[in-house]
Amino acid sequence: MDLNVLAFDFGASSGRAIVGKYEKGDLVLEEVHRFDNQILEKENTLFWNIDYLLENILIGIKKATDKYPIKSLGIDTWGVDFGLLDESGKLLENPVHYRDSRTKGSLSYLDNLISTDELYQQTGNQLMEINTLFQLLTVKNERPDLFEQIDKVLLMPDLLNYLLTGNMKTEQSIASTTQLTDPYTKDWNKELMDLFQLPATLFPDIVEEGHQLGRLKNSYGLPQIEVINVCEHDTASAVLSVPSNQNFLFISCGTWSLVGTELKKPVVTQKAQNYNLTNESGNNKTTRFLKNCTGLWIIQELKRNYAEQGIDYSYDQITDMTEKKKAFRCLIDTDDPRFSSPKEMKEKIQAYAKETNQEVPEAPGELFRCVYESLAFKYKYTTLEIIDAVGHEFDTLNIVGGGSQSALLCQMVADATGMRVCAGPVEATAIGNIIQQLMTHGVVDSIYEAREWIKKISNVTYYFPERKEEWENQFPKYQKLLVEE
Repeated sequence: MDLNVLAFDFGASSGRAIVGKYEKGDLVLEEVHRFDNQILEKENTLFWNIDYLLENILIGIKKATDKYPIKSLGIDTWGVDFGLLDESGKLLENPVHYRDSRTKGSLSYLDNLISTDELYQQTGNQLMEINTLFQLLTVKNERPDLFEQIDKVLLMPDLLNYLLTGNMKTEQSIASTTQLTDPYTKDWNKELMDLFQLPATLFPDIVEEGHQLGRLKNSYGLPQIEVINVCEHDTASAVLSVPSNQNFLFISCGTWSLVGTELKKPVVTQKAQNYNLTNESGNNKTTRFLKNCTGLWIIQELKRNYAEQGIDYSYDQITDMTEKKKAFRCLIDTDDPRFSSPKEMKEKIQAYAKETNQEVPEAPGELFRCVYESLAFKYKYTTLEIIDAVGHEFDTLNIVGGGSQSALLCQMVADATGMRVCAGPVEATAIGNIIQQLMTHGVVDSIYEAREWIKKISNVTYYFPERKEEWENQFPKYQKLLVEE
């Protein structure tokens, strides 16, 4: 069977429409539309521009269907963020951006209702103030008038699917980012909702990936193609594309870095909680056991800050500058809260260096090298936590997504971890999105078959440790930074 499907992959910085053309056992990807994501700022609050996102989805559909007969489409996005709808199905306001400061201090809303230990036991989720639970509690406590108008909460990909079809469902993998689901049943934790006085009807029913949601509305004047609930959390789609059927470690490396492994059952232990590791749903009710770390965000923001000054470095230039600078002059904790917000990234790195009595990076190459080395050490630190929590070793680390294109970063990760690094596929999220659609249409029978197939059709690059001892000697310096915080 030959067919074409359309994947919409939304990241924090950009969105893309990619046609997956399945022909005679081969898969060809064609990007038909790309656009920058937009952040709106109103009254000191950061919002996603939902009208702009929908407009670009429709543009992408138009471009795709003008060229090819499209069987279906699927949407994946980042997790935790949502839109609020009233009883008539009207969006009450633009979805708030997870980088908005409104949830700072929101862990206090737990009060005496539940301990952090019990919350982890009930959800298996990494405790983060940006999680959907804390965003909702912030609305409930700080904007009660708005909260009273809410009939339904739709996570970002479910909101976009609703706008396309008029049908409301919540897909399993995106639901698992909310801190409101049971890690074992993969369903809503209604007891927890009752505890926080969140109506049980607030979210639509959860459906598994591959659910056929409906067709594009007539009113858009476009072909009424089928909309499928793929693995809607972008990391879940990316993990689906990992070219391995063995036990594997992965880093889905983009603006965020999701470092983890795929398991048959969740790990909800004291050790996992102490490491702040999270359990999220994957394809076929698997568990993605991982930690959500800052990824290329700091690199992207540094690059953007320089561009604002009229210096628009390419990534090749950044690599060249970085390689020429001395190693290990300055390291940072990339997950330090100061680095999570935009603007003035150079100044934040320099302030961190002064506070930790390190050599202050000045030149662009020094700053970029500081971030790349720190990311590699963060990945090592996190993989050691995961290995300890699951109780077995790994010899290969799979880096998928945009970060897999950086030979500099991949080699650093191989040196830091001492593991072989398998880099690719680059278009991991889009491939996972497309693979799920192909499985729904019966073209691919199983995840096992899909991953064996991905091995054959993807260009992957292998990196092996070259300076393991040198990196091992520097690791205590990095560990000391985390202990002192």
